[in-house]
Amino acid sequence: MRLFEVDLGSARDVLAVLQGLADKEGQDSQLPFPVVMNLLKPFGLGISTPDALIALKNSVDPSGDVIKDIDAETGAVTLNTKVQGADQEAGAEPGKAAGPSVDAMASGNTDLSSNL
Repeated sequence: MRLFEVDLGSARDVLAVLQGLADKEGQDSQLPFPVVMNLLKPFGLGISTPDALIALKNSVDPSGDVIKDIDAETGAVTLNTKVQGADQEAGAEPGKAAGPSVDAMASGNTDLSSNL
């Protein structure tokens, strides 16, 4: 086994600990890219872009047991926790929060301002 493989596994272990803490607290867990980079910095993996982080996920967690998703643009990591996030509630489209859309709220405000 190469040392690099051990480091990759350790990076997954760190994220698994955070996943467990989020489950224990009963909350969802999304980590911004800079936070993930600070967590992985001690391992010296040379990751500096969201694409490299996605490659790491595909290498150490291909089934998504720990890492549910990585945003390709921002690099934000969503851990696979028991609690669904607000945008992942049943019936909501991925990437859209439950509730009225911004367009619907804006059109309602337009109607009110025309009566003034």
